Amino acid sequence: MITPDRLESYLRHSAGLGRETIESPPFVIFIDPEDPLPFFSYAHPVEPIAGDLESLSSRLAEPLTALRSLFSSRGRTPRLEFVEEFAPDLGAALVAAGFAQEGRYPLLVCDPQSYRTAPLVRGLEIQELTIDNRSSELREFLSVERHGFDHRVTEEVTEGDCEDLRDNIHRGGLAFLARLSGQPAGVASYSVPWDGLTELTGIATLPAYRGRGVAMAITAAAAQAALGRGIEAAFLTAGDVQAGRVYQRVGFRPHARALAYWDPPLS
Repeated sequence: MITPDRLESYLRHSAGLGRETIESPPFVIFIDPEDPLPFFSYAHPVEPIAGDLESLSSRLAEPLTALRSLFSSRGRTPRLEFVEEFAPDLGAALVAAGFAQEGRYPLLVCDPQSYRTAPLVRGLEIQELTIDNRSSELREFLSVERHGFDHRVTEEVTEGDCEDLRDNIHRGGLAFLARLSGQPAGVASYSVPWDGLTELTGIATLPAYRGRGVAMAITAAAAQAALGRGIEAAFLTAGDVQAGRVYQRVGFRPHARALAYWDPPLS
């Protein structure tokens, strides 16, 4: 059974790969040692957090002070991410402590029973990358991933970036590159499987190819590949309800909600 506790455990395990991990009960903090962008460093609860607001505010006052201090000492913005059903009252306690909700996203799960194939997209080819792919192909993947999320990105993909991707694939992660009429159009990737689960992340389509079914097709192909390797279930977090509807058409079903909170700087 894919319980909130199991999803939260997977997210904590995945976050610890390549990040500094600091236990700060009832949280565990993950700090990206290289990239200061707020989204790459965050904390997760390590135990269910539920109860009335007054008692939770009292109980969490000291831990949240310690959390803020630790993030500040590393030059990072205090943030928390968690599955709402795992810690149902944590969000209200965070708001009471001065944090702001950054996002609330549908978390969807796909298993062999729910999986559906995507409609055919003429001229679309989807390639699963391996550690043996040329660096030029890895660069294509990384470039589409960056520009699919932000067309203003100007940083060049480095050989080090390619080696990081190759290492992730070597450890069991999956990466997919979609080409439409021979041109790179979209990407998707899975994090390293653990406890029978894997998370589909980084679904991105270049602006020129959106609205043609690329995202749906690459999501379905990625899910099929993961489940074909014996993974019990794949999950993803949809950026919004509309994106969630696309993923539901290939078998991802609403299962929980993912929350993100951050500590805005004082103005």
